[in-house]
Amino acid sequence: MSSRSIRAALIVLAALTAAPAHAGGGGAPAGMTPPPQTCRPGYARPDFALLNRELRAARARWVATGWRDYTYDVHQIAAPVLFPDTRVTVLGGRAVKSEVLPGQQGDPTPLSRQSMEQRFGDIARTLAYRRGTRCPEVKVRYDVRVGYPTSLYSGLGDAGIMDGFGEWTVSNVIPTR
Repeated sequence: MSSRSIRAALIVLAALTAAPAHAGGGGAPAGMTPPPQTCRPGYARPDFALLNRELRAARARWVATGWRDYTYDVHQIAAPVLFPDTRVTVLGGRAVKSEVLPGQQGDPTPLSRQSMEQRFGDIARTLAYRRGTRCPEVKVRYDVRVGYPTSLYSGLGDAGIMDGFGEWTVSNVIPTR
């Protein structure tokens, strides 16, 4: 993946995590109110209290394992960019290496090089941010036994554009010591 593609994806990701712009102005004639944004048909708002309870419980299961040295694979999208699947190596609780998996092309994105603790932090920040947005969509899954996050999806369930979402999936988590 070229540095230009990575730069574009980072810009998209920054836009996903930036505070939303306030309505009004934006080229509309003075005194006119833009039409309200609506959620798409069938939209259901996530239960953020439940999502935060699940996060705390999963994090506690993960901490209880005591795993500080492990590897895992990550598949990541910052729409519209699909990053190459990457293997991350964590030693002493710090992500020290990321490498593109065989059969993939490009360079590992810096966004993939995270420890599980950092991924839990990303989930907490995503939940806090999305809670305050119109039509938020957040889906999180955790390993039932060990607690590490297996996937995160974040986007908007509005009737607008289909790109601008972000997601990652974690697999092949293996302790190395």
